[in-house]
Amino acid sequence: MSHQSANTMLAELIATASEQQTAGDSAGALIAYERALPLLSREERARVLFQMAQLSRFEGHIARAFACYDELLPLAAELSDHRAHGLAGAMRGQLVFMQGDKSAGLQAMIRGLEELRRCGASEAEHLTCHTRFFSRRLPRAEFEQCVRAATMDDELRQVLIQTDGC
Repeated sequence: MSHQSANTMLAELIATASEQQTAGDSAGALIAYERALPLLSREERARVLFQMAQLSRFEGHIARAFACYDELLPLAAELSDHRAHGLAGAMRGQLVFMQGDKSAGLQAMIRGLEELRRCGASEAEHLTCHTRFFSRRLPRAEFEQCVRAATMDDELRQVLIQTDGC
């Protein structure tokens, strides 16, 4: 296959995946993204793996979501993409939490949030609200213990432990 035809095929696959995702066809988008993966640069692969993880969660394919996050995390670290790494870590943490390991999941969410705050990612505020929401699903003392175990950032600890807000 020529370089130009491979690029055309890749562009078509990504366009198809985006269209299907926008139309609410998560399963179709996942298929198109999966077909595009071997053709992607490392940077593009990181973005697509995140989309695939999110769509897999939405579709209830938990093992697939974990596999995508587990491939994405070291790739984002290699690329020094702190935003992608923080988001993937936090979202994987949410999945761990929802699968029943609440303490480990919450600590992963907090570590991801900490990384997002350090790199100035716009998603940090939203993820703070998510973390507080998840905190309501375990005893207060256990939540505070998770916060202390997950971060040494006193400002973040204070933000998470305060009771007012989202």
